Amino acid sequence: MLIEFLRNPKNTGSVIPSSRFLVNEMLSHISKEDTLIELGAGTGVITKKLASIESVKTIYTYENNDIYHRALKNIDKTICLSNLFTMKEQHKNQKIKTIISSIPFVNFSIESRNQALNDISKILDDDGLFIQYTYRNRCPFGDKYLCKNNLKIKNVKKIWLNIPPATVFVYEKIN
Repeated sequence: MLIEFLRNPKNTGSVIPSSRFLVNEMLSHISKEDTLIELGAGTGVITKKLASIESVKTIYTYENNDIYHRALKNIDKTICLSNLFTMKEQHKNQKIKTIISSIPFVNFSIESRNQALNDISKILDDDGLFIQYTYRNRCPFGDKYLCKNNLKIKNVKKIWLNIPPATVFVYEKIN
């Protein structure tokens, strides 16, 4: 991870994999479902935990780092894709209940961040959850864009036992 971070720090959010405390907090919000999407799967710490859940049958992982992408293909139940901006087209005939994200959206341009949020909202089912963590204490999207995409913050929790500490935001799609 360190090498990937040094190659492209805007693309790799951390030099250390997510702690079990962060992973457990993120996964505590998912319900029993068979298909999930994971954005920015990285080294697969969350993906492996998702794959171990019996009710989860398919995990669409979006990861644009070639090294991580190749490793993710070896995790059971995964369908690996590389460009998150193809997500809306890929899932146009599906409604997804949960999208989990480790993407460092604060490193994106405002336009790319808002496009990603719009795409997420389009494929997220009503009452579906978008679970995102960030190393900052604030929402990476802003209230205006959440409202515009029918999303509201449902839960926020700081995970201190992670390096660096992370804040988990759970957004819910409202009708």
